[in-house]
Amino acid sequence: MPKRLIVPFVVAVAMVTAACGSSQQPSTGQRSPSSAAPAGASTGQSSGTATKRDPCSMLTTDQVTAALGEPSAPGKTEPMFDTPECEWDPASGHNGNVTLDVGPWEGDPGIKPIHTGTAVTGVGDEAYDTGNTGLYVREGSQGLRIWVFNVHSQSSRLDLEKQLAAAVLAKL
Repeated sequence: MPKRLIVPFVVAVAMVTAACGSSQQPSTGQRSPSSAAPAGASTGQSSGTATKRDPCSMLTTDQVTAALGEPSAPGKTEPMFDTPECEWDPASGHNGNVTLDVGPWEGDPGIKPIHTGTAVTGVGDEAYDTGNTGLYVREGSQGLRIWVFNVHSQSSRLDLEKQLAAAVLAKL
């Protein structure tokens, strides 16, 4: 390598190394008990990105029980990339569940679906039914995905998802 290219090369390598060694630590998706926020609280991120919310605090057990058509077990936080997700299953162990993701609509991570599906009216500023992955709703810059799967209810999946989405939007 010619001598005149060595200095710019070393500077470029140093810049890339510094950027890769930033102070962000990889997320495991789990919180230690001492760092967990109280239910319903938001935790700001130091980088100035959108606020993360606890999706399990966004719906009550009664709301989920009504959607499932039978009593619900408590919601379980499941790490879903960098967007927290909560999943409620029937207490009986039957097949079926309600899943909720809440976070920024745009960005990485973002709730906005890659394939938008069918536009849905009557909920949020923008909403899409993707069928096999649920209802995606935008309200301002925030988004949510609610999926009601294989439940024992007289209502349609989409109607149940819209009802639950409206309850979540009231808390955003």
